[in-house]
Amino acid sequence: MRKTILVLSLVLVILAITPFAISRAFVEPTTYETIYVKPGDTVWQIAAKYMTDKDDVREIVFEIRRINKLDNDAKVYPGQALKVPVKYTAS
Repeated sequence: MRKTILVLSLVLVILAITPFAISRAFVEPTTYETIYVKPGDTVWQIAAKYMTDKDDVREIVFEIRRINKLDNDAKVYPGQALKVPVKYTAS
């Protein structure tokens, strides 16, 4: 009986903590800016321009590819419109 109560208590604690862990993802909300690719631009260069000191350029590249439905090559062309994630902190 004690083991059952202990297990149930642990489950309740985990369920109570989970929303706080999930809500941390929203500390820095993300918006999207539309940019137009210039000749010679690559997704990596674009990602590097929009990252912060806390970002990993690979994650920004992944997000740009995901948002814009680019394939693994992530080729872009001059004049192409891309949505780029722009993070900001709430003041």
